[in-house]
Amino acid sequence: MRAPSRLPRTKTARLRALLKRHDRVLVGFSGGKDSFYLLREAAAVLGPGHVAAIHVATPFTGAGARARVAYFREKAPLPVRRLRLDLLRGRLRRNPRDRCYLCKRLMFRALKREARRLGIVAVLDGSTLSDQAEHRPGRRAMDELGILSPLRDAGITSAEIAGDLAREGIEPFYLTSSTCLATRFPYGEPLHRSRIVAIGRVERFLAEKGIFPLRVRHIPGGVRIEAGTERIRDLLALREDLLAYCRGQGLEFVTLDLGGLRKGAWDKPKRTSKERKTGN
Repeated sequence: MRAPSRLPRTKTARLRALLKRHDRVLVGFSGGKDSFYLLREAAAVLGPGHVAAIHVATPFTGAGARARVAYFREKAPLPVRRLRLDLLRGRLRRNPRDRCYLCKRLMFRALKREARRLGIVAVLDGSTLSDQAEHRPGRRAMDELGILSPLRDAGITSAEIAGDLAREGIEPFYLTSSTCLATRFPYGEPLHRSRIVAIGRVERFLAEKGIFPLRVRHIPGGVRIEAGTERIRDLLALREDLLAYCRGQGLEFVTLDLGGLRKGAWDKPKRTSKERKTGN
């Protein structure tokens, strides 16, 4: 039995009103808590027969993302179909600064095609109000394609959703955010499938040891691990196992970032030549 929601009634009423504008919808299911919450609400408001759910699997979704999809699939009110998309070609393989825009455009174009095939007009994604405060270049692609974000438009935050799902017994790991594995590589570093897989496996290895949220970033010849500063002792306690596992993935250097977990680690603007000369 679901615990009563503690979301403000005005927000849940607004969300349901937004959903009722459509007879049928397609929900892009990332495997995260927000898109799961949206999927469940859409099915409750419109009826399961009026909602299609599709997860787009790409080379940038690793073992951790697959575990999230499998976990929420079991709790979802209707089947989630998988759509495979190979994005390791063309400009995306070269990893340009607009990679997120390019990736989202390809993913949601594919979802729009599926929606047309099913006779569905409205395609929804699980973006929340919290996402507006972050660097989200892919948002422009979704706006251009007319993708709807009812959670955001209803004023619902990721923290509110996490709180609701935690009261229902959703395990802590599945309440943390997960991002595309391309973000583990600095812009301009060519993306290779084997490197992406290796980094995804290390993140999953650490998550299974109870160390999350975290990011495993690519460095030449190895990785730089970002985690909350309170988890550094836990990482050091795993030193031998972690080194052995990483080297088994072909990663020779294993470093810890003393600055802790950072979002958008590669997104700081480049310094001008004047700033470099003055040291500012």
